Amino acid sequence: MKKTLVRMLSLLLASVMVLTCLTACGGGSDEKTSAAAGSGAAGQEDATGEAGKSTVPQITNKPVINEPVTLKIVTQRHAGSTTDAKDLWFFKYMEYWLAQQGYDVKIDVQQSNEASQEKALLLGTDTLPDIVWGISLGKTNAARYGMEEGMLLDWTPYLNDSLMPNLCSWLEKYPDILPNITTPNGGVYALPYIAPSQYASGCYGTSERLYYRQSWLDACGRTNPTTQQEFIDTLRAFKNMKLDGGKTPIPVVSAGSFLEKYLWTCLGFYGTEPNKYGSNLMLKDGQLVVPAYTPAYKDFISIMNTLYTEGMLARDYFSVSDTTAGGLMRDGVCGALAWWTLEYVGEDPAAFGDIVCANPILMGDNKEIHVSRLSYYTADTLWVSSKTKYPELIAIMLDFIYSEEGAMIYRYGPKQGEDPLGLVDGWYYDENGDITTKMVKDGVYASMAAYGRDRIFPFDNAGLRPAVVTSGTGKMIEFTDSVTGEKYECIDNLKLDDNTNDGHWRLITIDKWSDYATSIRLDGVYLDSEKAAETSDIITTIQNYITKESAKFITGQRDISTVELFWEELENLGIQDYLDTMNEAYADVLANYFGG
Repeated sequence: MKKTLVRMLSLLLASVMVLTCLTACGGGSDEKTSAAAGSGAAGQEDATGEAGKSTVPQITNKPVINEPVTLKIVTQRHAGSTTDAKDLWFFKYMEYWLAQQGYDVKIDVQQSNEASQEKALLLGTDTLPDIVWGISLGKTNAARYGMEEGMLLDWTPYLNDSLMPNLCSWLEKYPDILPNITTPNGGVYALPYIAPSQYASGCYGTSERLYYRQSWLDACGRTNPTTQQEFIDTLRAFKNMKLDGGKTPIPVVSAGSFLEKYLWTCLGFYGTEPNKYGSNLMLKDGQLVVPAYTPAYKDFISIMNTLYTEGMLARDYFSVSDTTAGGLMRDGVCGALAWWTLEYVGEDPAAFGDIVCANPILMGDNKEIHVSRLSYYTADTLWVSSKTKYPELIAIMLDFIYSEEGAMIYRYGPKQGEDPLGLVDGWYYDENGDITTKMVKDGVYASMAAYGRDRIFPFDNAGLRPAVVTSGTGKMIEFTDSVTGEKYECIDNLKLDDNTNDGHWRLITIDKWSDYATSIRLDGVYLDSEKAAETSDIITTIQNYITKESAKFITGQRDISTVELFWEELENLGIQDYLDTMNEAYADVLANYFGG
């Protein structure tokens, strides 16, 4: 049984000793970058010197190309970007970097403002540029346009220590990545974005975000629930709260379906993020299932029916928007709130300090709880045309961003005073030890993330996210995988305390859920076009039906006693055929995790 996370983070332990940038993640918050005391960004000084004076290390075993080269790139941008992609510092720097390797390269960058339409047009007309950068491909398209139609470059001939030593090193240390990005014909058509886990966001997942107001618990004479019945009784007590100003209490308010995700987690499902009514593939007891097609569905709709019919959910439950739900949380009329973070509670320490994280609770007949950690890689951010004339040249260029030096340069640009192009001021450490730049300090950009997206790089999710040492301790914190028993580690990368909203919600979530975390997380699988279309049609029909009938069960329009009939209706819609197909497609993955 292969368990990669512990091996992955062993490499990270070595990496953090030579890097000093912070890329804090999770919950959509802006990133904050800090330096550990006494550390410096190793490798940066070796990459660039005074303006116009390169100290770029030379690559060995380079392909011989004696002619001028133009590489065409299409990329998408983040919302709010004001500079055109052709003006981004990173691509200009790569022209310079390649020149130092002896190549005369012009990078022609085109910006796509409608990425999905652009992707469809490029693939539909077989007019791919050399590189498509940061536009999501997806495994279905990778299989079709790579494996079947041959439009995408197969990377397997170039994944070697001569052309791509940095990426190969990561793939060797993270041995689960390569099999998961390899199509059934043995091809690799998309390069991964690798983001090693960090303590502040990597020791829990996205399905456990339910929080209580401690003041409400105290007022009702209750403690943080530890059983399903206590959970329901606590919400009943919240309903009877007397609020200032005659406001009507709403026991629980959820945005983004986080209440339902919490329930599915407590009912024993993991492997990916649950959707609202349990219509996606998940794992339970080592089996690949659709939660709504299991006995636990009856427990789920029973709980939801109780909450709905007794008025414990936010009014207009089926139509309330995330914005409206957030407003209710902000108004303080709910005793339980479910969302990514505590952003709607505000920055007042008295307000966010009142919030406690809900306990993991065994619900229904469930015997164990697991929550899948956030995925540490994706595999559809960089893809290349099979018609390119210069695959080896592209290989060495892209491999650069899998190096520690390249990851820093891609993410932050040059250090202050070390831009060989003389185009940007460069980053530096401010008085608080945070990475910043003049335009951030002057208020032109709100954060280094905003600055980087607009000035330095086209899209975050490419290559390697830099490993970091920050205002945290820089130590590796060990956890035990709740499924496999394997030990894994996260770097303590961000100083967390209860003095800030962001630190508080992270700490209380980590405290409650780290013992239930598992590195097992389902990735997508490659299906041929015919099978992909067939399963897509089936699951779309099934998911629509589950959504419609779940609403009836929850509101009482359909009696819970008819659940068995509901499962028969799903069988008539082809759910068993769908599960058979997906179990076959995931057979190697499941055997890797659970044996067999």
